[in-house]
Amino acid sequence: MFDFHLHLARLPHSKQLTQLLLDRNYDFVAIACEPWEWREITQLKKEFSSGLKPVKVAYGIHPMIATQASSETLTKLRMLIEEDKRAMVGEAGIDKRYPGYDDGTQDKIFLAQAKLALEFKRHLQIHCVGDYMRVLKLLEEAGFKATSNQEPSQDATDSSQVKNLQAQNVTRLQEPPRPIFHRFGGDLSVVKKALPYGALFSLHADSFRKKSTAAAIPHIPQERVFFETDADETFMRGNSATANANNVTQSNAKGPVTSTATVDPGTGSGVTNESVAGVTSESAESDDNVFLSNAKDPVTSTAIVDPGTGSGVTDKSAAGVTFSPEEILAKLEMRLESVRAAYAKCRE
Repeated sequence: MFDFHLHLARLPHSKQLTQLLLDRNYDFVAIACEPWEWREITQLKKEFSSGLKPVKVAYGIHPMIATQASSETLTKLRMLIEEDKRAMVGEAGIDKRYPGYDDGTQDKIFLAQAKLALEFKRHLQIHCVGDYMRVLKLLEEAGFKATSNQEPSQDATDSSQVKNLQAQNVTRLQEPPRPIFHRFGGDLSVVKKALPYGALFSLHADSFRKKSTAAAIPHIPQERVFFETDADETFMRGNSATANANNVTQSNAKGPVTSTATVDPGTGSGVTNESVAGVTSESAESDDNVFLSNAKDPVTSTAIVDPGTGSGVTDKSAAGVTFSPEEILAKLEMRLESVRAAYAKCRE
């Protein structure tokens, strides 16, 4: 299995889980889209990477925190990409729900990361909510070139062939830098516009819920398709009834603190900026290029926040509850398999 977008540092028992994923040959790209997450993923990579099983990572600045990014933040990101010869850039992008969308701050931060990807010849993991054409325009401005040359499309007609195709697609990560549309939610016009840029498309369970996206997916050459869970600290939400409430572990000696946070379920990260709180999907859903399931809106909840990492458990029923690495892996495998099955069905 290959999980193309996984927030490993945000999941419980990240160290034990990393070892388990490697032992079970669950391949993944560990996404780090905030400075605290960069530190966590860098440490996990240092501890668990080997020549035979390197930990694939991506470092970036999520649009959710674009207004908080400084020149020092960008300098540090550049250093990480330069030091890690295999790292992707991202998750970077544009999101109309967050500060910096209207005043161009998100554009500036995304453009800097797109240029970084080109300079170091790295793939760029892209987060986009609400404005795919704006992202494509920025990619062009950064220097990504469209070409009329199209690769021959491979055909897969059942789930076993889809699995084989995915294994072949992994080798394509060695090719020159490409934009990667994570948790893709665009329509056919986006697919047609993005393909000449060599774009790859990472599909999530949500990608099949919007009619225009589901209709566009069969038009994506299969060698451009990957699957993801986008799992973060909200991933085990709803499983708390099966967890042992007495089995509580704390990774930070300072202990968690309780706060009211606006949580982006795309990353699970808590944002306390009041200007974000209260943003809903109503205005966003009027844009046909926006794909928001019930879980994709920023939601306000009482979160248990770890001051050492900034991450938190946002499900009230899950506060104080932890899950074993085996339970998390089982759900990751189930989720990824459901995406693969949805993709196979979509192409029937």
